[in-house]
Amino acid sequence: MRFDVTILGCGAALPLPGRNPTAQVVNVHEKQFLLDCGEGTQMAMRHHKVRLMRIDHIAISHMHGDHYLGLPGLISTFSLFGREKDLHIYGPARLKEVLDLHQEVGESWLDFKVHFHPTTTDGPVVLFEDATVQLESFPVRHRIPTTGFILREKPKEPGIRKDWVKRFNLEPSEILTLKKGKDVVRADGTVIASSSACYPQLASRSYGYAADTNYWTPIAKSVAGVNLLYHEATFDDRLKARAKKTFHSTATQAAKIARDAEVGQLVLGHVSARYTSMEVHLKEAKAVFDATVMAKDGMVLSVPFM
Repeated sequence: MRFDVTILGCGAALPLPGRNPTAQVVNVHEKQFLLDCGEGTQMAMRHHKVRLMRIDHIAISHMHGDHYLGLPGLISTFSLFGREKDLHIYGPARLKEVLDLHQEVGESWLDFKVHFHPTTTDGPVVLFEDATVQLESFPVRHRIPTTGFILREKPKEPGIRKDWVKRFNLEPSEILTLKKGKDVVRADGTVIASSSACYPQLASRSYGYAADTNYWTPIAKSVAGVNLLYHEATFDDRLKARAKKTFHSTATQAAKIARDAEVGQLVLGHVSARYTSMEVHLKEAKAVFDATVMAKDGMVLSVPFM
C-alpha cells in the first residue's frame, strides 16, 4: 500500500526560486495529509501534480508565516473549486482566529464545513485515526508553541492461506479468529495455528516530522523507531550558536536525534537561505547518521520498511 511524502517546500523563512517555504503532502493508503502550508504551496501542488481536492486533513506546526501563510488562499481555492467535503485543520488555537478573520473581512462563505482541532505542546496527542492511519502531534522546542507530527500506518490483519481454508474447511468465524492472531481449537481437539494458517503480517510504517525546533533530546523519544524522519537543519556547525539563539537546529544535531531515535532514514530540510549549497549539511549529518538525504522541492520519498 502507498505511503509516501512529496516535498512541496523545504526552505526556511525566505522563499527562494526552487526552494519554497515549508509544506509537504503525505499519502497514506490514498489518504492525503498536508503538513504545513507556506507561501506558494498551491503553485507547488500544481507543479508537482498533487490533487489538492483530495486533501481532507491539514496540520500546521506553528504560527510563523513560512508555515501557514498559504493556508487562507488554499481554503479559498477549495471553495472556488466547489468543495463540499468536510475539511479538518489541526494547529495552534490562535490559527482559528486568523482563519476566521480572513473569512469575516472578506465577507466570504464556504460550502463545506471546516473542523478545527487545536493542538497542544503539553505532550503527545492522537489527533486523528481511522482503520488504516493515525495522526499524532508531539511537542518540539521553538520560539513559540510548536508541534511535530507523526503519521502511522495501522497494522493490517494478515491474509489467510487458501490451501489451509480448503484443507480444514474453515468456517468464516474461524478465519476471523485466525486473522486476529488467535489459534482455533475445535471440539474434537484439533488445533489450527494462526502462525501457520496465515501469511506473515507486514510491519507497519511511520513518518515523523519536526520542521522547526531547537536541538532537544526529548524529540528522539517522541519519534523513536519511525521509518522516515524529516528534521529541520537550518544551519551548519559553524553557526551552532545562532541555531541555539534562534531556536533552530544544525544538521549534526538533527542527525543526533535520528541516531538516538534509531529511525530508518533521515531527511534534512528548512535550510537557511544563506546557503546556496547543502553539501556541508549533508556531510556533517552523515558523519553522525549515514542514512541521511537532503530534501529538495518536488522530491517524492517512499516511507521504507525497516
